[in-house]
Amino acid sequence: MATKPSGASVTPASEILRLVAVAEEIELGMKSALAGRLHDVAGLVGLFIVLCAFTLSTLDGGEIAPRIVSALLLALVAGYLIFPFEQRFSLSLPVICLLLMSLYGVGQTLWSPRRIVYNGWTGTLFWFTAAMIALLATQIFRQKRAQAQFRLAFVIFGSAVCVLDLLQQASHTRSFFWLIQSKYHAVFGPFAYWNNFAQFIELVLPITLWQGLAGRKPSLPYLLLSAVQIAAVVASGSRAGAALVLAELLVILILAYLRYRNKTFLLGAGLAIALSLAFIYAAGFDAVIGKLQQSDQLQVRRDINRSSLAMIRERPLSGWGLDTYVPVYRMFALYDDGTYVNRAHNDWLQWTAEGGIFFSALMLILFLWSIRPAWRSGWGIGVIAVCLHALVDYPFARFGVCGWYFALVAMLAVPRKPPRGESA
Repeated sequence: MATKPSGASVTPASEILRLVAVAEEIELGMKSALAGRLHDVAGLVGLFIVLCAFTLSTLDGGEIAPRIVSALLLALVAGYLIFPFEQRFSLSLPVICLLLMSLYGVGQTLWSPRRIVYNGWTGTLFWFTAAMIALLATQIFRQKRAQAQFRLAFVIFGSAVCVLDLLQQASHTRSFFWLIQSKYHAVFGPFAYWNNFAQFIELVLPITLWQGLAGRKPSLPYLLLSAVQIAAVVASGSRAGAALVLAELLVILILAYLRYRNKTFLLGAGLAIALSLAFIYAAGFDAVIGKLQQSDQLQVRRDINRSSLAMIRERPLSGWGLDTYVPVYRMFALYDDGTYVNRAHNDWLQWTAEGGIFFSALMLILFLWSIRPAWRSGWGIGVIAVCLHALVDYPFARFGVCGWYFALVAMLAVPRKPPRGESA
């Protein structure tokens, strides 16, 4: 009778099958994780490229290029959401507010007795695109690494735009990228309007400053980039922009000091101020000084605001229709000096005039909600600055500026608690 040799073992067939099944599950899990990672990277890179395309195609404010980019964005969002790779779908308050604004535009365009159909659908598409930017950002920025990578890329891109602007000012060109002739007297990077350029930098500057000051020791490269950004805004001649970027510098210094009280921070604060002053002097500040010497800083805007308020009093609840401010304004204009009024120069009044008080209330809710997370993050102060700038201008007219706002405010909606001492 045969006996089993001492120390030998026999693995049952069922055990082998179980081990094979486990190995297959591990392999499938690794493939799924890799596919999910590639999915997130594609979404992150795609969102960044689309926002860069919005900015670089702003130029004189034409409609064709931004709509092409909007179509690409909507295709990107559709592709990202169709293949979720078992990721949890989530909404945030910015997405909800913007979707409600889009739905409001649909209802207003369909049923308002005094609608301009083309303008109504154009305005609705604008807010739906904004909602899709926030929706995609909400899904992508659940990972801290994705947030940090996006902010770093934004700093690099924003700094490059500043360098482009300063070179354009030095060469006195009227052509975008020295290739595309502008119909205006000057260009500011990819923007024809100095305030739009300033508003774009208002979003990127706090991120740059925070990276330079909110670590264990100051980061000279980031402080140099922040000085370039501040100098470019001051040199552009934007009065509100110059005031806001200097205010952002002061606020970031205070926030960083309250969070990181050490001797190295004082060195970083001194460097930030000294470099900013040096670059402002080098870039020049004659344009903004000349504007500040005007006897009435709000001479034109005051009359436009009065017309906007008259429009609101006429239809406070329903508004006149999204994107109808320009054609309706002519009925309420208080003066005619031959210039074309293309916006209300106050986004808050324009939203109320076009959509009514409930429509603008949704943006007010979003703004008020964003204050606390922006303040706590440090780097998010720019979303507050842009909304304040909207009181005297129109940063939300073009996605080359506000597209970044919607992405950043969605990032602020993601819960995150970095450990003490970590750069947020």
